[in-house]
Amino acid sequence: MMTISELPEERVGCQGVICPLASELKVLEQHVLQMEQRVKDHNCRMSRMALLFRLMADSLEGMAPPLAASGLKKGKESVLRTCIALLMEARDDKGHYLFHGKNHWQAVYRIIVDRQLGVADGDYAGFDSLVWQIEPPKCRIPFSPSALRQISKTNFTRPFERWCYDPAYFKTRKPFDQMFGIASRFNELLEENGLGPLVPQRKIP
Repeated sequence: MMTISELPEERVGCQGVICPLASELKVLEQHVLQMEQRVKDHNCRMSRMALLFRLMADSLEGMAPPLAASGLKKGKESVLRTCIALLMEARDDKGHYLFHGKNHWQAVYRIIVDRQLGVADGDYAGFDSLVWQIEPPKCRIPFSPSALRQISKTNFTRPFERWCYDPAYFKTRKPFDQMFGIASRFNELLEENGLGPLVPQRKIP
């Protein structure tokens, strides 16, 4: 029996439906394996077939972007994955994790958009697709698409270089300062790992 890895790089028909390229199916298979691990990590019960149909249904309904995706070169994907893993372990002066909430993925999104690393401003679905490829295994704070979209209620939709505390969005400075620190550290990690200083470093305004 032919495995997904042995499929030819061409489109084939499935009862009148055009199937994805074999390369896309290979990516799909990788995502299924990743989801299986997430299910195990969360002590949930879901069959491998159910996971497969969940992914295919999301793609067909437009709820998820094409799995083949981001347009990033493999080298940059590897750098992003490494930097996100390092960011998850970064701590402040008191030894507390900088990144401790699902909404903190908004900082990652902002820097990736500003650096033009395969995601356009406002393209949340595109970022979802990118994260599927670069999220480290057993990520301490798993990515949440719904938490990312809450960015629309903040001023973090602005480019990082224009971030400033605005009491119209935040009752206290703490949430802003935390997000600013995470974005700043992620930006530093990307620079330290070879992606260049495309976004100016800043101090908290």
